[in-house]
Amino acid sequence: MSDQPPAGPQTVRPDWALTEERFLEEMDQVPLFMKDLPDDTEDNVAIQALQALAFDGTPEEIAENFKNQGNEQFSGKNWKEAVKFYTQALDQKCEDQALNVACYTNRAAANLELGNLRRVLTDCAAALQLDPKSTKAYLRSARACRRLERYDEAKDACDRGLRVDGENGALKAERELAINAKMAKEAKVRRAKDREEAEKLRMAQLVEAIRLRGIRLSPKASSLPEDAPHRVRMDEESGHLLWPVLFLYPESKETDLVAEWDETSTFEDHLEAILAERPAWDTEGRYGSPSEVEVFLEDKAAGKLVRIRQANTLLKVLMNERCVVENGVPAFLVLPKAGSFKQTFLAQYKP
Repeated sequence: MSDQPPAGPQTVRPDWALTEERFLEEMDQVPLFMKDLPDDTEDNVAIQALQALAFDGTPEEIAENFKNQGNEQFSGKNWKEAVKFYTQALDQKCEDQALNVACYTNRAAANLELGNLRRVLTDCAAALQLDPKSTKAYLRSARACRRLERYDEAKDACDRGLRVDGENGALKAERELAINAKMAKEAKVRRAKDREEAEKLRMAQLVEAIRLRGIRLSPKASSLPEDAPHRVRMDEESGHLLWPVLFLYPESKETDLVAEWDETSTFEDHLEAILAERPAWDTEGRYGSPSEVEVFLEDKAAGKLVRIRQANTLLKVLMNERCVVENGVPAFLVLPKAGSFKQTFLAQYKP
């Protein structure tokens, strides 16, 4: 048997050989390749000296080095780090204008990813001062303007870029996006304006319908509240007003809301529905049916209570000259006939 090693590549990796992962780890320990410096860097003269090599060379060489590092960070989607490296490149104030333009447009691209849109515009303007034919500067300006909803400026930037390179597909696509975004925004504004006008008309018709019925609104509110969760509205089919109505129970400090009470319905109709099941707070069972309670309208101006016949419709009560609707929601007091509470409560008002 021969003592020579077998021909061909070895199939077993020697112990001393570095894997790809270990190679990257080892390289990260070399100062020129370090991504992060150790805490004692200031005390390590050798490391400082090697790091200083990054600034060794002409301004153009140093700027090129920082730009390349910025490109690496950009490729890794480390936008903030990319901005720092491009800024360091520009800080060299080298005389290579093409290099400076590349750093400005690259920094604009990184800031575009970060959403720093006004910085994008500043960098693109600086790039265009150095090179009025920079299509990248026009493109990134257009994208920033579109995101700022400055659509006309975005389109203008694309048009200027296309005068330099009429076949630039990215500029053509961005121009189309700006035009479509402007049209969409204008359509949205028109729809909002149409809704506003329709709402104004609806409110005017509603107020007029209330006036014609002789219903009085509180002088504190010259118009119906438009932002209330429950509001009076007109049923388009019947022409009836549908009111939100409150029943207040002073004895228990409870409240019931009828969200839409047709003005032609009676108090008895709604009380029967509300009191069909005994309320949890009615511990003594004195609110079992409409016949066991009385309903009152509070005349605040006169300091009196006005008893309401339950057979009356809401419209008839609202047309009563002593009824004033506050905040667009009529409210009525409900008291039990039995027990001492009613007499005690009524004693607070003028006879």
